[in-house]
Amino acid sequence: MSDDTPPVVVADGDGVVVSQNKAARRMMGRGTGKYCWDVVGKLDGAEQLPCRQGCVITLLASGMDCSRLTLFKLRGQRHHISCVPVNGQVVCTLDPKSSESLNVWQSLSRREREVLQLLADGETSASAAARLGVCESTVRTHVEKMRTKFNVSTRAAVVAEGFRVGYLY
Repeated sequence: MSDDTPPVVVADGDGVVVSQNKAARRMMGRGTGKYCWDVVGKLDGAEQLPCRQGCVITLLASGMDCSRLTLFKLRGQRHHISCVPVNGQVVCTLDPKSSESLNVWQSLSRREREVLQLLADGETSASAAARLGVCESTVRTHVEKMRTKFNVSTRAAVVAEGFRVGYLY
């Protein structure tokens, strides 16, 4: 991953941070084992963050299709945070709000966008394949292509990046 990788924090169902990438540790300090709303929500210089005690639990209780994308200010500059429920955890990505359009390599085909939406809705490869009327291996191929285009290593990161770049809302 490059140095411009956005900070990512993963919280479990109780709201406890179970992992964070290097960018998140640089920005927020080591947060593993602490509540997400205490790590992200108390980010120095941030205004208008949606983080509140129990917000992870509330988001998970709302269901897999209730992701949250919120604009906030960090040291006077516009940023956004996307919080995506995935398999009983919430993946939070912070990134500067950019007016730049997607890079060509980030462009998704119509079918990749359909697969991405199904992943965000909590579908597995098998269930997504059944809904689309294709083979499970075809869905896995689309997921791999999106992982490459977004330069991420997990399905959860594909979904988080889909929110970050505007494919999902």
